Amino acid sequence: SASRTSRSHATKHIQDRCKALRHKMKELLKRLKILDYLHTELVIKKNDFVNRLRDHVDEGSIDIFSDTFDVLSSSKNEYKGEVSFNGFKIKRRRTFFDMNMNIAVANGTYSQKDDKLIISTEINGLHGIMIPFYIFCIIIYGVLIVGFLSADEIGGKAIGFAFPFIIFHAVFMMVVPYLIMRRSTKKLKHQLEREFYCLTK
Repeated sequence: SASRTSRSHATKHIQDRCKALRHKMKELLKRLKILDYLHTELVIKKNDFVNRLRDHVDEGSIDIFSDTFDVLSSSKNEYKGEVSFNGFKIKRRRTFFDMNMNIAVANGTYSQKDDKLIISTEINGLHGIMIPFYIFCIIIYGVLIVGFLSADEIGGKAIGFAFPFIIFHAVFMMVVPYLIMRRSTKKLKHQLEREFYCLTK
């Protein structure tokens, strides 16, 4: 019994730590403007809204590599993902001449209050694959920078040429994906705000 209680406390402690870590992560993403929220109130019944949203969303995968096949689709719908009466998880489809990287994903829930439908949407531009990418970049560029700083001379021109190049390359590789994620989040929020209101017409 004591052992079971101890395991229960340990499990709860781990769950609390994970919950706190997720909260801190979300706060960081909000400050970086990669994570945003959209609160929408519409005069429409939930069933009507869900059915109309389904008509505008193609059911399918929304992982980061699924955009490759979007250009082959003949559908006129601008969004893809999953829509149910409990909520939705969608992203914008990539069209043939669309040069934008639509990586942001919208997770939403709805609740009916009298004649109003309240939609709470979380828009996240950070895909899970980007976390190991950034960790890899930090490790690789960190090792390279420390190596250059600790070396007295590498080919005689390390500090004059290679070191600034490594710094520039590191900044480029880490800042450009961030700007893409931030822009994708901002754009999807604006598009969904317009789309939701259009569905009431």
